[in-house]
Amino acid sequence: MTEKRRIPIREDGEERDEESRRTVSVVDRRRVGKDPTLKAAEPSLKPTYVEQLEAKVERMETAFKQKSEELEKDAARSRERIKADLEHRFRDAERKLMLEVLDIADDLRRACELTAADPALNQGLSLVLARYNSFLEKHGCEMFSPVGDEFDPEHMEAVRMTDGKKGQVVDVYQPGIYLEGDLLRPAKVSVGAGEVSQTDPS
Repeated sequence: MTEKRRIPIREDGEERDEESRRTVSVVDRRRVGKDPTLKAAEPSLKPTYVEQLEAKVERMETAFKQKSEELEKDAARSRERIKADLEHRFRDAERKLMLEVLDIADDLRRACELTAADPALNQGLSLVLARYNSFLEKHGCEMFSPVGDEFDPEHMEAVRMTDGKKGQVVDVYQPGIYLEGDLLRPAKVSVGAGEVSQTDPS
């Protein structure tokens, strides 16, 4: 005879609840087919408008960063332009000052030539001229006197043609000057015309 199983009756449906707990199984369908070792992404608990504001702020920060980099590059280019402009202006001012000093030195040189017959005066003027020449050298000026050289129109100014080998510098009226390797003032010279005077022994 089959033995009947007695189920103890509990008050307030306790038996039914216990049976339900034993038989009911909940399956999270979101995890089906996924690696159980991976941690599932936590759903965002932020309201949608907050996420939109955060995305907008991020876009603005990116745009601000790009604009800042562009402004910094523009500022660097501006500083370079200002620096180059100041150097150019300083260079022009320096050239003008050197040219004025050269005019004084030329006057002293001519005075020395005219006072050759007066040793005392000539000596005094020569000392002053030497100081001017020292000043010019100290500031990067280099004098050149191209007697016997071929005439170079880029560095010389022909003031007259004279007897002598054609195209050759015969005499220098005013020495040329270089300032730190660049031509400051061309030399004023007389150039041979290719004719030899009757008194020339050659």
